[in-house]
Amino acid sequence: MNISNMTLEQKVGQLFALTSKGTTVSPETRQLVAEKKLGGVFLNIDSLQDPEQVKRLTDDLQREALTNGAGIPLFISADFVAGAGCKLKGGAVHFPKNRAIGAAGDERLAYESGRVTAEESLAMGVNFNYSPVTDINNNPDNPVIGTHSFGDDPESVSLLANAVIRGYQDHGLIATAKHFPGHGDTNIDSHYDLPVLTFDRERLEKFELEPFRRAIAAGVEAIMIGHISVPALDSTGLPASLSYEMTTRLLREELGFQGLIVTDGLSMKGITNRYSMEEACVRALHAGADILLGTARSHEEALSMVETVMAAVTGGDISEARIDESVARILAVKEKYGLTRERFAEASSSAAGWSRLCAEPSRRVSREIAEMALCPLHGMTALPADGQPWTLIRDVKAEMFAARLKDQLGGRLAGEVTISSYLELGEALDRIGGGSRIIVAVCHNKPIDQAYLAQMNERLRQRGGSGVRWVHFGSNYDADHLPDVPVLLAYDHAPSLQEVAVSQLLGT
Repeated sequence: MNISNMTLEQKVGQLFALTSKGTTVSPETRQLVAEKKLGGVFLNIDSLQDPEQVKRLTDDLQREALTNGAGIPLFISADFVAGAGCKLKGGAVHFPKNRAIGAAGDERLAYESGRVTAEESLAMGVNFNYSPVTDINNNPDNPVIGTHSFGDDPESVSLLANAVIRGYQDHGLIATAKHFPGHGDTNIDSHYDLPVLTFDRERLEKFELEPFRRAIAAGVEAIMIGHISVPALDSTGLPASLSYEMTTRLLREELGFQGLIVTDGLSMKGITNRYSMEEACVRALHAGADILLGTARSHEEALSMVETVMAAVTGGDISEARIDESVARILAVKEKYGLTRERFAEASSSAAGWSRLCAEPSRRVSREIAEMALCPLHGMTALPADGQPWTLIRDVKAEMFAARLKDQLGGRLAGEVTISSYLELGEALDRIGGGSRIIVAVCHNKPIDQAYLAQMNERLRQRGGSGVRWVHFGSNYDADHLPDVPVLLAYDHAPSLQEVAVSQLLGT
């Protein structure tokens, strides 16, 4: 791949990662790859069903790029933030989220989770992961990062994020530290509006920026820049993703990052409440981004984004030299990770790694993390072996937990009530007799309102707390406010956490 032999259309196409929609290559995506010479495709959740389907999709995308597109293999990216199985319906390992990995606190297991994710992703043809989240979540009111973060202090987040990064990249998967310069201590979700970090430079240096600085030192290939305003770094109020001060002066020049700078999804309202996606593409390139994650809302918008950047270059608003800088970085990373025309055909047809998909040793890594992460609270002990029955009230997402509990308890599980949200817990309690012993299994990734938990505490106290076990597949920020009954804190509802929660509950 020689940049001097590329047309302007091919070079501009390399700057984009546009969304593939559907489980097969749609005519619209085929047009984008072939006519707009795309360099990357992002697989959203509606493109991810099972490993066989994903492999067919990625093979077809790569054939299109090599045969009718730019002739350069694609970056095929996904948000596999909790393993290659976290967005699939099955067939690959779904790891506990990062907060559970943080609770386990084991760098070896963090690395192994990265290794397994890399092997499974590459087997399916996904070569670029928008993970790990490197934000420090120390704000209980954060509506979006939550359990995606490894923890609330720079040291543990840095150690575990870098272990995952090494696990990915040592095994051929491109890693992405996100969301620079830090989305953890915010109370606004950038999917819906623009968060503002109000801290001074000293605080930012010691806290938000530290995990990114450490990830750069560890050799992370890509950093995703967020839609976050930081007045101490750019007084104009621009989001980092569109800010030259934060993208180029801070990340590229001061922190010395020479890898790929990827924007967060440009359809997020932290951008679109203020700019069109087309304008955002041009502004992001001026700021210094290399890859535009163009999560377009329509095919027409996707076409328009590419055409707008082309027009900006041909019209002199963006110099071709500026485009060449990013294309050179992109081609260098593709070369490094074997995404070349000469080597890709052999790599694409290879079955390497396929036999390891969802293999027992890989699932064992997930279980080990889960076993180390689970945290008993309020005197949680195993259920008494007295033969008395229990009734389960559980979130619809705790299906595996319920199935395993039923299998283990047998006739001692007298009944089961399924709720779609923890908000239906009060109604479920009303349906169960006051003398019944109950197991409550709640799933919720964000902190639950404290007043609501206090209300549930009073309800359960009136029933007699000794006859209640609460399994909390949810946020650690709920820990100080959960009902004063025996609690098992599990952080999220990943399959391995549900599996080992049953084992701990039954003492097996």
